[in-house]
Amino acid sequence: MALHKQDKQTKALADELAGLEVFAHVDRKALDALAGSGRVVHLPDGWALMSENTPADSCYVLMSGDTEVRHGAEVVAELHAGALIGEAALVEQKRRNATVITSGEVRALRLGYDDLTGLFARHPSLEQVFRTEWDRRATSLP
Repeated sequence: MALHKQDKQTKALADELAGLEVFAHVDRKALDALAGSGRVVHLPDGWALMSENTPADSCYVLMSGDTEVRHGAEVVAELHAGALIGEAALVEQKRRNATVITSGEVRALRLGYDDLTGLFARHPSLEQVFRTEWDRRATSLP
């Protein structure tokens, strides 16, 4: 049976997710589901993925490129391929705690929070990744 183009793209995206350190301990079935739930976006240099103190409805997996995390005008962190972006608002169910701006072209997997709720229920290992990343980042920020 031949795979449809969308199935091939989802499989390729799941393969790419499997190669990211953040998902190293997540099973393939969960990564397939994650890849099928998101939408790949291509963003130009200087694009704000999110703005501080705004409502949140999605987060991102940075597939390639770099971003700056800003509190006010101060750059407090840089994020690179493999980073989760916007998971804090998901985990804490609050407004965005930072502005994130691309530094050059970026390719990212955009995940709506509504989609993630169902995914987390079916694949607890994914929820653990998002919570662990937030915990790790929260303790390293000033």
